[in-house]
Amino acid sequence: MATVTDVADKSTLSEIVYSAVRTAILGGQLRPGQRLKVSDLAAEHGVSVNVVREALNRLTGEQLARAEPKIGFAVTNLSLEDLADLVAVRAAIEGTALRWAIRHGDMAWESQIVAAHYRLANTPGEPPALTNDWIRAHSDFHAQILSASGSPRMREITRSLSDSAEIYRRWSLSLAEPRRDLAREHAELVDATLARDAERAVSALTAHIEQTRNTILTNVAADAANGDGQAHKTGQRPVSRS
Repeated sequence: MATVTDVADKSTLSEIVYSAVRTAILGGQLRPGQRLKVSDLAAEHGVSVNVVREALNRLTGEQLARAEPKIGFAVTNLSLEDLADLVAVRAAIEGTALRWAIRHGDMAWESQIVAAHYRLANTPGEPPALTNDWIRAHSDFHAQILSASGSPRMREITRSLSDSAEIYRRWSLSLAEPRRDLAREHAELVDATLARDAERAVSALTAHIEQTRNTILTNVAADAANGDGQAHKTGQRPVSRS
């Protein structure tokens, strides 16, 4: 993460630190449960501890970090309970957003979906190889699918949920078995969406979201059988294997 220099405005400094730490969390450089030491981050970025605290409080509001009394800040932990809750909420909210997008989307929206799908399909690094370029193309594809909902607030909610799911998504995709046909899942979602078939599109999206949970649960069950399940449950096991 680059050092912040020659910037006087506190809000700008906080935004830069926020963006840098957020990117490191979503990119796997900062791991679930890892301490976020305010003094270290302040020295790294050349800013005050108050600027860092402001940035970390913002990340806490997005549930990418957590604040604990007398301990400070840390990257949010992963848990099966949180994953189940997150998947259920994403399926409900994103399903609604997709229905709205299908209702309001125009030809420009359709073209953006086709372009985003093409980029995703032609970006190297599909799981289990898993590269950052593929992750970005995947996130952009899903954002474009929902982009015509017509509601700025809905777009913000779905973006926040997608960010919260990113750590789990990286874990799931890095564990994905070759038999999972992600290309087919994405193609089915695109076909149903462009056909303006809301029921089929929402069903495809829900199945796609739930597969993240299913992949993780399958691997947790396998590890539990080998005596390693507790590490998953507590969130202490390294998440990303990419």
